[in-house]
Amino acid sequence: MLIILTGLPGVGKSTFAKNLARELANYKDIIILGSDLIRECFPVWKVEYEDFIKENIYMLIDNALKHYYWVIVDDTNYYNSIRRDLINIAKKHNKKYVIIYLYAPLDIILERNKERGYKVPNEVILNIYKKYDIPGKKYSWDRAFLEIDTTKKIDYKEIAKKILKEYESKNRIISKNKIENKNNKFIQIIDKELRNVMGEFIRKNRPDKKVIKEIGLLRKKYLKLAKENKDFSVIEKFKNELEKYIYNK
Repeated sequence: MLIILTGLPGVGKSTFAKNLARELANYKDIIILGSDLIRECFPVWKVEYEDFIKENIYMLIDNALKHYYWVIVDDTNYYNSIRRDLINIAKKHNKKYVIIYLYAPLDIILERNKERGYKVPNEVILNIYKKYDIPGKKYSWDRAFLEIDTTKKIDYKEIAKKILKEYESKNRIISKNKIENKNNKFIQIIDKELRNVMGEFIRKNRPDKKVIKEIGLLRKKYLKLAKENKDFSVIEKFKNELEKYIYNK
């Protein structure tokens, strides 16, 4: 499972990620990853470092999902194109994902930023605020699973339950789809074989139109039986029925 956090700097993503991870760790092996993990390894920041940072955080997320860890992405992820890139990494490994949008009034975020010593320059926050793609505003695939007001008390147990429920729900849908696809493939194979048997019978015996219509209905009868019983033996039964049918004629 990939849990994509999105929100302005100073909204409380890192605190949220740590508390949620502790709750989910009771059920799953989980890791928090974000670009600051790499960014803070540099003694100074330069804009030209950002491509390297992005490339390597994506690599870490990819590797974690490949090794069956749940991942919380602690980043602003303020463009829907960034969230799309993360979703594509999840899809690459057939993993489920959710987007969690964390928000608070801009003046409160700026005040929080002041209290923590302007860890991010206010002009950077304001610039991101102007460019921010609110989840789901433009694309349905980008819709937030949860929207969290970080000025209010957050129930991490309840959020963890909702995420686990979503995970199980999506797993059931995937399992159901796999079963349906398997059943559809089985019916397609049976239908093809029954048609082949009927075609061979018509070529060898050259029955009239009335008989062709009757054996066509017979084929549908055995196809229905195949759908109900999931039994390949209907092909042989159809062959035997045709032999009896022509004999009795």
